[in-house]
Amino acid sequence: MSVFLNAYLPDTDPSSKKQVVDRGLTKQSAEAAASPYKLIELADIRGMVKTRMPFSHKGTYGHALLIAGAENTMGAALLCAKGALYAGAGLVSLSIPAQGLTALNCALPEAMYLERSQLLRSRILDNYDAIAIGPGIGRMSGSHAIMAEIFALKQPVVLDADAFAILSMHPDLFHLLPKDSVLSPHVKEFDGLFGPHKNWWERLQTARTEAKKRGIVILLKNQYTFIIDHEGDVCINQTGNPAMSQGGMGDVLTGMLAAYLAQGYSAKAAAVLSCYFHGKAGDELSMTHFNVTASQVALQIPISVKSLFNKED
Repeated sequence: MSVFLNAYLPDTDPSSKKQVVDRGLTKQSAEAAASPYKLIELADIRGMVKTRMPFSHKGTYGHALLIAGAENTMGAALLCAKGALYAGAGLVSLSIPAQGLTALNCALPEAMYLERSQLLRSRILDNYDAIAIGPGIGRMSGSHAIMAEIFALKQPVVLDADAFAILSMHPDLFHLLPKDSVLSPHVKEFDGLFGPHKNWWERLQTARTEAKKRGIVILLKNQYTFIIDHEGDVCINQTGNPAMSQGGMGDVLTGMLAAYLAQGYSAKAAAVLSCYFHGKAGDELSMTHFNVTASQVALQIPISVKSLFNKED
């Protein structure tokens, strides 16, 4: 990864500048070598992605459980499931209200269904390699108990959207968040969790502090998403564009995060790969589309990943 100094952040001093330093760091660039800010590059992604091996099968690539959607927000759940399916999870189960079962079977026959009531059944959650919760769940019945059961597994969990409101209302639950969990808030959600901030620089510093303190990964979403790991280091994702400024993009990203965790990637690698390919899919679509939908981005993901193996540096 190239070192990135004085990263450009909205709301900061307009005179601030950015400097990208080559991998071959010299003695004069010792300050750069110590920088916690790194730009994600294509070579980094190629070094992370695991190829699909002969004799592998659906069990090889993990089982992701997505807890998403409410009666009036079933789209969020379906988009989340699309993200997980197209990011390569071997199996995807979606826990949604029963009213959404017909929509699920029609739109995504590859995904399985888990009744909400089953989430509190003893040891049911042990069947999954990764769990994500939040998109569109609203004021889900039993949300506190369900999240407590998930956290009790002591395995990384992906949290987004309405899951942050649950954590904000239950600080005691927040303290039980498993190590290496991945949080992907937008600006308002971040401030709801950690308090108001005046600008992006303040948010970034809070994210670094909280990620280190809690041992988690935080995705601070923007056009250039900041991925903050448990050491407080910041990976800056450069893919993505304004054509993607439509609802549902975050739901797809949540599904991708769960898919990569289910496939055995570390929390940081899952975050880096998800952000990169999510944005890359949007970049490729923007070459022929003025604006793109979240569903289009999800469909483009495996194409974008495949192209990684077809091009030379």
